[in-house]
Amino acid sequence: MNFLYHYTSLNGILGILSSRRIWATHASYLNDASEFFHGLSFAKQLAGGIFMEDDYLAAFGWAVRHGLEAVSADELYVASFSEKADLLSQWRGYCPAGAGLCLGFDVDQLRTFCQGKGYRLEQCIYEHREQIQQVEDLVSKCFEGFPKPRLTRCDFENLDSKSKVDAEINYRLRTSEGSEKPQADAAIERLCAEITEIAPLFKNQGFHEEAEWRIVARHPEEPTKFRTASSYLAPYVELEVLSEPAESALREVIIGPNPNQRRCESSVKMLLASFGLSEVEVKTSPLPFNSW
Repeated sequence: MNFLYHYTSLNGILGILSSRRIWATHASYLNDASEFFHGLSFAKQLAGGIFMEDDYLAAFGWAVRHGLEAVSADELYVASFSEKADLLSQWRGYCPAGAGLCLGFDVDQLRTFCQGKGYRLEQCIYEHREQIQQVEDLVSKCFEGFPKPRLTRCDFENLDSKSKVDAEINYRLRTSEGSEKPQADAAIERLCAEITEIAPLFKNQGFHEEAEWRIVARHPEEPTKFRTASSYLAPYVELEVLSEPAESALREVIIGPNPNQRRCESSVKMLLASFGLSEVEVKTSPLPFNSW
């Protein structure tokens, strides 16, 4: 895979070239507001199951669930791309009728930009089983660093009911208030940070055709700005992906279905030349889609 594609409007390419930036929207204000919390809910369900069903590890399950309640999408911003160029569903969903463009960015250049900023360029995960597995792996990793019960599971199971309750309470107190609290807190904090990193990559399997990749910018250094959405203001930051020396990040532009496709193609070539980007390839979509 050489390119990742960003679908936009005619106004969009004007803004991107003028500013050398693309917008990354706050994760709580994406088109599907539930996306971030989709992955978080898996972890909460897993922790709740441990707490309710496994008395031996109930203190661990409670600590994980309690920690995850504080996780939010604050200071988390997302810019979206697709592996697929000239995709009908993308023209329909993300571009104005008869006036859409698909911008092809060099993957290596995007990755270099992200590495320099401490951001991440990652592929979205659509398969439900894979999403669950990733969360389970993180919770298991968390338990490796979490204080362990002082009794073995076998010894615990051999206790009478009252002694089991006493052991469970003792484990909870040791990890929530006692000497082992710092170790427990550190393990939970690492888990919450890791969940925050992967949650923006979880998407409903029904959107798998989009083959989406995302730049995930956590605690970005860029200032927060605001744009109008249909019924609210959406916070965003501007990522300077076309800054020096990465001007070559933009490699191609595809003109979407358009009633004046040839005229649009000619004007986009003139626009690119005015920014010193004459080598960017300009193509037209052959899709017989009429939306105007």
